[in-house]
Amino acid sequence: ADAQALLDRIPQPDRVILSETALPGPTGESNILATYGRGIVLCLGPTPEAAQSQATTARANGCRAAIIAPGAAGDHALDGALDLHDLSRLSGFQGVAFWGEDDDLRTARQALADRDGQLLPLWAEQDLADRCRLERHTCIDTTAAGGNASLLADAS
Repeated sequence: ADAQALLDRIPQPDRVILSETALPGPTGESNILATYGRGIVLCLGPTPEAAQSQATTARANGCRAAIIAPGAAGDHALDGALDLHDLSRLSGFQGVAFWGEDDDLRTARQALADRDGQLLPLWAEQDLADRCRLERHTCIDTTAAGGNASLLADAS
């Protein structure tokens, strides 16, 4: 109950563009690759130092962080250890950072797999910066949008 209350207090972040790159494409087409933060990351340590490191990385990559670890302190933190089976029923997060032992990682993966709805990732690697970001590619046919009508005329 405490873990869900913590997650409920954290507002979902706005989809802020972290980076945007124009990609090459054919004439009459606009291609943009944008990077966004994934959302709320549940940082489980297992130590408070590890959880704080996970949260710092998540925040630096456009996410919000919820920290649950023994000795954790702060605004979006809960002092204690999460029963990993609870990952199957908690809501309000888009990924889990956890650097635990193999048996604990297996339990966490199983709990996440038992969830209804969207599959959520478990990140056990130390460098999770790339995992905290989502890439979106947007392709716009600019000729159909009125960008260059002469191309349509040449095609007929």
